Amino acid sequence: MSRIVSGEATLVTFRLVEGYRIAGRHFTTADNVFLKLVASDGLTGYGCGAPMEEVTGESPGETLRVLRDIFIPLAREAPGSWALMKKAAATAPGAPAARAALDMALLDLEGKRAGVPLVHLLGSDRTSVETSITLGIEDDVARAVAHARRRAAEGFRILKIKVGEDWEHDLRLVRALRETLGPAIVLRADGNEGYDERAAESFLRGAADLDLELLEQPVRAEDLGAMARLQAATTVPIMADEALLTEDDAARLIAHKAAGLFNIKLMKSGGVRPGLAIARRAEAAGLGVMIGCNDESRVSIAAGLHLALAAAAGTRADLDGHLDLQDDVARGGVRLLDGTLSITGGPGLGVDVDF
Repeated sequence: MSRIVSGEATLVTFRLVEGYRIAGRHFTTADNVFLKLVASDGLTGYGCGAPMEEVTGESPGETLRVLRDIFIPLAREAPGSWALMKKAAATAPGAPAARAALDMALLDLEGKRAGVPLVHLLGSDRTSVETSITLGIEDDVARAVAHARRRAAEGFRILKIKVGEDWEHDLRLVRALRETLGPAIVLRADGNEGYDERAAESFLRGAADLDLELLEQPVRAEDLGAMARLQAATTVPIMADEALLTEDDAARLIAHKAAGLFNIKLMKSGGVRPGLAIARRAEAAGLGVMIGCNDESRVSIAAGLHLALAAAAGTRADLDGHLDLQDDVARGGVRLLDGTLSITGGPGLGVDVDF
């Protein structure tokens, strides 16, 4: 049986093509931690961690440390990937981005060993899904509308608009976008916990005629009561993001009826397999799912795409993080055409990485 014989992890700081703002934060760079595992049969598997310290408490330095000092030595000893991931979860429960990198590297190896794309191992023959493209917060509505029109001209049919700092300004922006772009463009709004309950209520009430597809994490993640009240008072689905990391979180959200949609990200869930478990739990509860991302290399975007394709047929995707990076060290994995992401058809994740 093939086993892991060596591994390497490295931290890369990428400059963003364009800096952007979300509620309470501004980004100009992105830290990704890459993992390479080499097996005794000569195959190489790749993974990538893009931690979100504000959400999970895991810094890029911690992701790198866990991969180098814990997971790579563990990989050389563990008999199989399921056993290894179980040990990884028990050893480093507070490092989901590191676990995500490990999980995708192991699955990349399994796909390469089988000679098929990862999605086939996950039980699906789907090959593509439409993705949204994200627009950061802009103080100038006209500038934001111009940016949105450029994205629509590039073929994107789904726009995710960052909101959450000023509900009245946000409402003016969404109204301007709807009036400019018309009904064919899907509009999603993402509050990133920026509103209080009253502001979120006002925004939703004002947007009632604007055909918003969803409002993502409008209030603080821990305020499930406010999320539940907002969901009960509107026909716009409330999507849980920062409130959803684990299966236990999913169970709490379902029990509180606090969301109509789940945003599952590999860096929160700890990998493709835990993410798929959350998606199946959501489907069983009658909730919709979106597979999201941070600013991430093609390595983890490809893994997220395979997850999206393996989840329920109605799964949404917000997998645009690789478009933000300058000089990604990875190639392949995904193709983008007119707002639709497709797998390349290569085995495993289908990526090549230069490191």
